[in-house]
Formats: sequence, structure tokens, C-alpha cells
Amino acid sequence: MADKETEKSNLSCSFCGKKRTEVKKLIAGPTSYICNECISVSHKIINEDDSLEELDFENIPTPTEIKNFLNQYVIGQDYAKEILSVSAYNHYKKIFFDYENEIEKSNVLLIGGTGTGKTLLAQTLAKKLSVPFAIADATTLTEAGYVGEDVESVIERLLNVCDWNIDLAEKGIVFIDEIDKKARSSESNTNTKDISGEGVQQALLRLIEGTTVKVSTGGSKRSDEYIEFDTKNVLFICSGSFVGLDKIVKNRINKKSIGFNSSIDDKSDYSWSNSVEPDDLVNFGLIPEFIGRLPNIVGLNSLTEDDMINILNNSKVSVLKQVTKLLEFDELTLEFADNYIKDVASIANRSKVGARGLKSIVENSLHSIMFRAPEFKKQDIEKIMFKNYPKDVDTYPILVYTNGNNIVDKDYTIKRGKN
Repeated sequence: MADKETEKSNLSCSFCGKKRTEVKKLIAGPTSYICNECISVSHKIINEDDSLEELDFENIPTPTEIKNFLNQYVIGQDYAKEILSVSAYNHYKKIFFDYENEIEKSNVLLIGGTGTGKTLLAQTLAKKLSVPFAIADATTLTEAGYVGEDVESVIERLLNVCDWNIDLAEKGIVFIDEIDKKARSSESNTNTKDISGEGVQQALLRLIEGTTVKVSTGGSKRSDEYIEFDTKNVLFICSGSFVGLDKIVKNRINKKSIGFNSSIDDKSDYSWSNSVEPDDLVNFGLIPEFIGRLPNIVGLNSLTEDDMINILNNSKVSVLKQVTKLLEFDELTLEFADNYIKDVASIANRSKVGARGLKSIVENSLHSIMFRAPEFKKQDIEKIMFKNYPKDVDTYPILVYTNGNNIVDKDYTIKRGKN
């Protein structure tokens, strides 16, 4: 018996060489063994390769297929999802069929407050299309020759994502966030050069429209080694919160509605973001040439409390699913009563930070449990459920289940977040 135990302990992974005692699991094959760690690494490599190498432009997903995929991750924003789906479909049709390049690019401008889903929409779109995706922050960009990042750096990021596969990168998606921070400042009308505002817009014009740029292969502006990169087939999605644009739009609409038999629509729930026109963006500070390179202007609505509840319950990237998965590694099951979910949504809605607020609120309420998770495992605790709570208390009562769902009372509860 002792010899068999010794023999088992001497078994090792045929790939990494680790012994059975050094890993969680060792799976036996006909003539070899593989550990759980090597399986995880292999799974990651396969998924990464699939996302880039299985790109097939002869089978472009239809707008309906794209929107249905976006629905699994992004809750609400149906209008934005439809426009993005059509824009992406037309863009990649253009790549495949437009040999004479007579069709203009379908670049997109997303307008919406923080936490409305702008970045998630773009990321999920790239995931569905299986194309390289790079994110850039417009606030770090400057004109060439000034301290900061040149606009060509966004192309370098795209190349890095696909290990400098130029053919693949030239069909990718670049997401430029905070573009509203590059609006033309009032000082730009003077002799002072506006290097951080209008200058960056000017520098982005040819890049977004489609041109051949030189990208340093040495990762330094001083490097003498360059490659040529054609951006004509890169889909650019710009986004920003555009604080103050709502007043410009509402003032324009209110002026048009003044007159006989007309009424001024000044309702607080008016969806101004879906009525933005190019002139409004010019008044905000974007130059007309830049706006012309972004023909699809998409407004995202602020999320309601019901949207937040829907995100927590149904989104594939819901924070509830994330924390539940994390605690599964400690063999601990989490369950959330409806009132807990409603309360988290209500707090996030009041904080005015959109869906981003959900993660911090949920994780703050779970810190105590996550800290004790390894101890719970040793105590044979299998499940923790957040119960419905009385309205006049500031804690979440919890139920702790052990030994086949026998309820064990605990002397602590979880504090409700206050935002």
C-alpha cells in the first residue's frame, strides 16, 4: 500500500515536469500526464489564437447577428447597438467588395455619460467580429514634435495586440476615448497654438479617413526602423461624455420650437443625445473636418435603475457573475435575494456613475466574505445567501449553509454600501 502511494506521489506532468504533490490535479492519459496548470495555460493560448486567426471576411456576421451578440453583454442602448451593427457590417463589406475604394468609411462617434457602455460596446463588437482591438485615451495625445504621444501611437497599440501582424491589424478596430477633451479651446482663436485641442483633431484627420503612416518598430520616436501601415480599412470609434453638449442641443431645439402654436420642450427626461447634429458638435469645439470623418453619430442614454437591475441579472459580464465565479474557487456558492440587487441598483443610480458603480458597491459588500472565504472552506461552509433586508437597517442579513443545507446562524452581517 505504501509503495503505491509513493509511486503516485512520484508521478509528474509530462509538459511542465511538476510532481503530483505540487499541483492541484494531475490527469492521466494512455502514456502521459498533464496537470491542471498546463491545461489552463493551453486553454488560454487556444482562445487567444481563435480570436485572431479565425478571421474570415467571407462570412461577415449580419447586423442582426451582431446586435444579438451585443445584447448578451450590453443592456439597453438598442439604438446605439443597431447603428454600431450596421456601421460594422457596412465597413467590413466595403473591405471585401470595394476594390476601387469608392465607398467612404463608416467611422463612429459615441456620445454618452460615464458608465453608459461606450467602451463595452466597442470591445464586444470587436469580439464578435474577431478582429484586433486597441483602446487609446485622447487626453494623452499631442501633435508630433510635442511632449506626449503622437497620434500614430494608437496604431502601434493595435499592432501590439496582434503581435505585429500587419495584415490583421489593418482590419482591426481602434477605440479613441475622451475625444471631447480635445475640443477646440477658446484660446485657439488667438495666435497661441492649441497643441492639445484642435491640433490633435487636425493630426487625426488623415489617420481616421485612411492613409499610410510610418510606425516605429523600435518603440521609440528616435528609432530609424519603420513600417508602413495603411489605415483605410481600420474602423475608428471615438467616444466622449461631452459635458455641456446637452445645453447646446436643447437650446437649438427650443429656438426652433418657439412660435405660434408651438411649445418649448424642456422636459428633464428629454433624450438630447439622440438629437445631436454636426453643428452642435462644432459649437462644442470639434472642427468640421473631424466631424466629417465620423459620419455615424450615436447617442447613448443614461441608465435607469431598471437597467442596472437588468445588468446585474442578465449581462454576461455582470459583477454578480464575476464575484460568484471568484468564490467558486474557494468552493463557496453565493446567492443574492432580489432586494439586495434592487438596493445595489438604487445606490448606483444615485451615484450618477452608470454601470461602473455596480462593481464597487457589490465588492464593498463582499469584502468581509472574501476575506473569510478560505476559513469558510475549512469549516465546510458551502453557501452564503444575502437575504431580503428590513428598510430601516444598514446591514444585509445573511444565511450560511453547511452540511447539506443546514442553516447556521452567524453573529455578523454585511454592511450596506453608502454612496
